[in-house]
Amino acid sequence: MSTTELKERAKLRADLKDLLNDFSENSTAHGPPKIVQRKFILAKLFWSCLFITGICFFGYFSYKLTVKYMNYETTTDIELTFDVLKFPAVSFCNHNQFRLDRIPQDLRSLTEDFIMSDRFEMFGGEDYFYDYFMSNPTDSPLYIPWWLETTQSVSSSPEYSTSVTEGNQQTTQVTGEARRRRKRFIAELDDNSVAVMKDMEGFYLMPNLTSKAEDITWFSETGSPSSGSSILLNVTEYVASYTSDSMLRGMGHDIEEMLQGCTFQGRTCGPEDFYQFYDRKYGNCYTFNSGMDQQVAKVTSPGAPFGLSLTLFINQPMYVPALSKQSGVRVLLHRQGEVPLVAEEGFNAPPGMESAIAVRYIEISRMPGEKYSNCTKQSLSEGSFHEFYPGNYTQQACLKTCLQKGIIKECGCANALYRSPPDVEICNVDKVACLEEVEENLLESDVCLGSCPIQCWESQYQHSISTSQWPSNNYEPYLEQTLKTRGKALKKMLEASNRDGLREEFVKLEIYFDNLNFYRYKERPSMTFEDLIGNIGGHLGLWIGMSVISFVEVFELIVSLFAVCAKALSASKQNKVEQMKQFC
Repeated sequence: MSTTELKERAKLRADLKDLLNDFSENSTAHGPPKIVQRKFILAKLFWSCLFITGICFFGYFSYKLTVKYMNYETTTDIELTFDVLKFPAVSFCNHNQFRLDRIPQDLRSLTEDFIMSDRFEMFGGEDYFYDYFMSNPTDSPLYIPWWLETTQSVSSSPEYSTSVTEGNQQTTQVTGEARRRRKRFIAELDDNSVAVMKDMEGFYLMPNLTSKAEDITWFSETGSPSSGSSILLNVTEYVASYTSDSMLRGMGHDIEEMLQGCTFQGRTCGPEDFYQFYDRKYGNCYTFNSGMDQQVAKVTSPGAPFGLSLTLFINQPMYVPALSKQSGVRVLLHRQGEVPLVAEEGFNAPPGMESAIAVRYIEISRMPGEKYSNCTKQSLSEGSFHEFYPGNYTQQACLKTCLQKGIIKECGCANALYRSPPDVEICNVDKVACLEEVEENLLESDVCLGSCPIQCWESQYQHSISTSQWPSNNYEPYLEQTLKTRGKALKKMLEASNRDGLREEFVKLEIYFDNLNFYRYKERPSMTFEDLIGNIGGHLGLWIGMSVISFVEVFELIVSLFAVCAKALSASKQNKVEQMKQFC
């Protein structure tokens, strides 16, 4: 090695040492200056070990923070808010699916062996009835319901008017003061909600309001009905004019019979305020404040006087033996635009009791995207969940749709407990094994659960129930006399009953908000990228005493080291070139 090369290397080492000493003495980081400035070796070793230990702790906590960030955990914020609230849609069904006096005689005479058999219990007695009518569409009930026997034209005072048309199309118009009263406590729907309600048009039906005039007076208060009736349909015409689904609805309980009292916020309401839908388990069901008229009732004050009060006649003598194990009604509180899943999400209200249902509204907002909750924001135009269950997306409706599609594909028939296309026949008892196998396979494989995530935003109407005896002993005789004057049909039913009291025949519901405070549960990321950088910076300052300025100084040191090395390398090459020239 030549003398020149030795000098160059010595100069390079000196320059590098100067750079490192300058950085160590002037760095804003706390460790390096302490190491350089100490004169004793033990002191230098102590500060060196301390600095290296700080780097290790910083690396450990930075790793933990990065892992936590990559887990995409969420934190739920709870906000208590006060506002005017939308009253929930209230759906209810009689526990008895079919009236005993409206079912065919051959179905009434089902053998006790079959009713009590394991197959009947497993498949559900109600499903046998449904399957019977799907398989025998030409069979007709031996009894024509009284609401199909006659058509009434009702005229009333200017304050109340009701019109009913003949045939399959029933329309009801409420005018005058009654119409004005209904508009005082309503909220207009936004464009998205209007689209949802249009999607629900195939699900809800207007209730059949062709009842006798005496029954309508209970709801119109001051109406003066006129008499007159005509035979609407005989048995043959009835069978020819109605589809199987309509026959099933005809065998169920009617809203005009069930609804013996209705007030909302102190104002009288009637059958025209309810929409009808058919549930495969409970039969005819009815919804108050469904939003189908593109208006939703709102509540400005809490308490029972500002809620919904219902008096429902369940007519237990018409319960089908061995099929109706419970008496009373099934009730569900839900938001508008959702298919009421009464069997899965509803609760029971017993007869002979007043059920005071205090409602509390909550909103839940989840983080979208697979990183967090894998929730969905499906709209009406996305996915296939609303083929059977229209309206807003719900996980339960999606699961039922998925299961039903699998059953139809594998078994060639549909489960009677789920909604299905009208052109697909219902599985009979012989298909139970196939039905159960398909459902079990789909649930075990998580096919349906994987394709039906929870919704990103939802609102819930939570409730608490308290009950008391209704009617009281002293009020019961008065109630009985009052009811007998409000309709011949109801009077006949009450007189035909062998019961000593009315408690077993009526359900009383009081539904109201206990207060207008509601909670918003909103998910947010437990750690955002900004939080990650801030936390790493905090640990950097804690363990090493460095900041962004310190990193700039380190970057400057690295650039300077490269510059010195590059300069030395360039000088070395230049010297070699000059030496080669001298040699030549």
